[in-house]
Amino acid sequence: MTTHIGSRNTALFDMTTLLDKQLDALKSTTSQKEAGGPPGTNIQTDTTETEVTGPGQPDYALPFLNLDPYAFSGKDNLPVGDLQEGAQGGITSEVQSANGAGEQQLGFGLEMMNHTFRTSDGTLDIMTLAEERATEIKSGFCNGQEIAVEYQSGLMHAFEGNFYDNQFRQLYIEMASEFCTTIQAETFDEHGNQVLTAFGQEQMLEVYGEAFDYGIAEFEMIFELAIDIQLIDFGRYEMSLSVMFEGEIVYLNGAERAYFFEYETPFPFYFSSLDEIEIGSLPQGFYDEIARFTAGMGDAWDAVGTVSDHLESVLLQLQEDGHYQQWDDMGQGLENPFNFNVPNVDPFA
Repeated sequence: MTTHIGSRNTALFDMTTLLDKQLDALKSTTSQKEAGGPPGTNIQTDTTETEVTGPGQPDYALPFLNLDPYAFSGKDNLPVGDLQEGAQGGITSEVQSANGAGEQQLGFGLEMMNHTFRTSDGTLDIMTLAEERATEIKSGFCNGQEIAVEYQSGLMHAFEGNFYDNQFRQLYIEMASEFCTTIQAETFDEHGNQVLTAFGQEQMLEVYGEAFDYGIAEFEMIFELAIDIQLIDFGRYEMSLSVMFEGEIVYLNGAERAYFFEYETPFPFYFSSLDEIEIGSLPQGFYDEIARFTAGMGDAWDAVGTVSDHLESVLLQLQEDGHYQQWDDMGQGLENPFNFNVPNVDPFA
């Protein structure tokens, strides 16, 4: 493990472009993949799609949204395996900081190259696994005193690799995910307490894969969720929300299926206080479209979920092996200076 701690007075993080860079890096290394498995392996060509709707559907949860090794919920039954470094493999980690006028930044990056993770479920061939963490505090002056006025945090993951199950079926995957939060407090109430003036949360997942041994030439899936809360006149809050799911499956027999759902609040919702804001389930059509996509994927979707579970296990092992130690030593980033009752948004809870 190599760890570097740097400090410079320049912008260190651009959360709007970090994910794009991860995707570009993955795509630059992508080449046509051949079907895996031994000669004579049966190819699944049944493209029958089951119509699944209503509250009786199975779990809607999308993969790769719970990769944070510091979030231990739901990680009790992850696969246990043997992590081995391959030729020209390695693991690097880096803590970076930047300080300027009215701005503090602290971040962390980890990258794994060319490793193999073997479990009882199969073998995960890790070509690239990367993580980026970013925290930032912006400050201003009030009555001669410097105070925090904005806090940002971001967590990004990227992966490229192959999974081989115990039936020698191969699944190739590229994945990038991002979760970012912004909190602003730029005004005061009549008692001199800071007031939340803006809250924003964005979540994005993009997956591309090839699953020849499952009868699928290629597939792609994109999920985006954005929530925006703004303080407006008379101390009221205005909230808007948008969500999008898009999927595409191209089967080996030439059949293609496309899936799409998009929703944006037709008008803002208004609340007299933060305590009144509650975000429940998203529109049922969103979950229905995910269910249709997963049905169209067939057994390949189970393999995608297995890859997600394996990545959670790998990142947990990296944490246990000390590759996050310098990040822990830095307090795991800049602490959120605010304690506002902001909504907890989890569309798959």
